Amino acid sequence: MPTIIYPPTIDYGWLYQRPQQLLKEMASLGYKVIYYNNEIYCKQRHSIMELNPNFLLTKSDIPLKYLRVERPIISWISYPPHVKLAGSYGEELIVFDAIDDASDEFSSWKKDLDKISKKADIIFTTAKKMYYYHKKYHTSVYMCPNGADYQHFNRAKRLFDDRPKDLPKNVNPIIGYFGAVAPWIDWELIKYISTKNPNLNFVIIGPKYGSFSGTFNGDNIYYLGRKSYLELPNYLQYFDVCLLPFKITSMIEGCNPIKLYEYLSSGKPVVATNMPEVTNIPGVYIGKGKEDFNTKIKESLKERFNLKDINNRINYAKKNSWENRAKYAHSVIKGYLKAKNITID
Repeated sequence: MPTIIYPPTIDYGWLYQRPQQLLKEMASLGYKVIYYNNEIYCKQRHSIMELNPNFLLTKSDIPLKYLRVERPIISWISYPPHVKLAGSYGEELIVFDAIDDASDEFSSWKKDLDKISKKADIIFTTAKKMYYYHKKYHTSVYMCPNGADYQHFNRAKRLFDDRPKDLPKNVNPIIGYFGAVAPWIDWELIKYISTKNPNLNFVIIGPKYGSFSGTFNGDNIYYLGRKSYLELPNYLQYFDVCLLPFKITSMIEGCNPIKLYEYLSSGKPVVATNMPEVTNIPGVYIGKGKEDFNTKIKESLKERFNLKDINNRINYAKKNSWENRAKYAHSVIKGYLKAKNITID
């Protein structure tokens, strides 16, 4: 099977996101994955670590000759400035995985976006906005949205472990968020809904990213900091409602949030702002403005035990698992290589 090389982009241990999830599943399909780690926050203990069968977590300075690379080689790029690395691995195939829109917080990517688009053989996009952009210039563009680590988060559909000690001690319902604590969160909205609902706990979990003016002032707002990926279901099991409180910006219009699928795996209701990629999904309440968002929180609390809605959410997440995303990516890659007379299983 082919070797996938992922250049150092995201620190493997900081936030467990699409590159780790999708490439882990590609490894389970038989690909050899070499994930070059960008050790910004979490130092790697060994130079080369096999985290899963066929999945190597490798320090960024380890030459390929020590990694028993098998051909064909696929360069998998998700960070447009890495266009400078395209072709440097002697690869037969270049995949550009367009994860986020190159605007707002990611506007620095814009200057390299069209360059990597031209160099790539295949482009996967997570959102329709990016799909239509690249489709204008490239013939091999495929929608491959984010997905769910379904088994990991489905445990949270019922209480399975002790309540984490840093959750609020009162018995009020928990309105929860986990993910990057970043400028694209609508902090004015958080302030509004927390003030309007003193009888609810608003729990925010995640590492801080970038510079922003968000504060966690409020008797019913609890910022618990970063938690490991393994811990997240322990907190999700105690959420009553999950939040996607993002500003509607150019970047967010091209955002397909991973946490949406993770929330839905547990069957919990989700209240989101009016993001294009989350409309018309079972069990997702869309708040159009502050007052409507607040109303949707109240509605979702009343309906959170509706068994039909719970099952619809869980089934949607299961259908949109990372396993299924990897199978789709494999089918696209296999077809492309076959056209070049390269056969893989």
